[in-house]
Amino acid sequence: MSMLSTLTPSLDQLLGGGFHTGYLSLVYGEASTGKTTLSVQCAVAASRRSLKTLYVDSDQSFSHQRLLQIIGSGNTDVCDNIIVFLPQSFLEQSKIVESLENYITKRVGLVVIDTMTSLYRTALGGSAMTFDLNRELNRQLAYLVELSSRHNLTSIITGQVRSRVDDVGWKVEPVARRTLFHWPKTILRLKSTVDTNIKEVRLERSHSGDVADKRCYLEMTEQGLRDFHYQSGYPR
Repeated sequence: MSMLSTLTPSLDQLLGGGFHTGYLSLVYGEASTGKTTLSVQCAVAASRRSLKTLYVDSDQSFSHQRLLQIIGSGNTDVCDNIIVFLPQSFLEQSKIVESLENYITKRVGLVVIDTMTSLYRTALGGSAMTFDLNRELNRQLAYLVELSSRHNLTSIITGQVRSRVDDVGWKVEPVARRTLFHWPKTILRLKSTVDTNIKEVRLERSHSGDVADKRCYLEMTEQGLRDFHYQSGYPR
């Protein structure tokens, strides 16, 4: 397979068919914008193609109940195809990431790390430690890129954001932006609108190189993210 569906047609179209296999993709945004839900949907999509997912839940946000809601009345055997890892520290995350190849079989099609920078952010300390943590984060990302390419996997990482002041005003950007943005071929930004159930998805980097400020809107429902077709003048 060359693409992995997100289970939302408008987002698949935005991505040119879905997330590309063989490459690393980044999904970032504020809390409650749907990053985890989107990650779980991709795991369900992989399972429906008889593929397994290695899911590193660094944010402790993976919910079995949410998974069942997304699956719906379908085959609950989907659950058996998702292997969840629960690191308790950034060091543990690093060890898990570097051991993922031990779990790779022909049936593994997706790797998810949600969230890539949550434990990194917790571990941040003095300047010397910051340098070491940045180097380790960079090493993990490089490893994921190599793993994806070598085994033709779809790899998706999610990222937290922070606010900082520049010469224009307040700016929202991913934690460890420089490192995170260096590696992925595809970058999506998720953002809540005036209606918090409606999420704007903006394509900031495309595997094809053609971005042109493309976006779509999704609605957060009990069954997951669904296409939302807004009317002209809908508040953004």
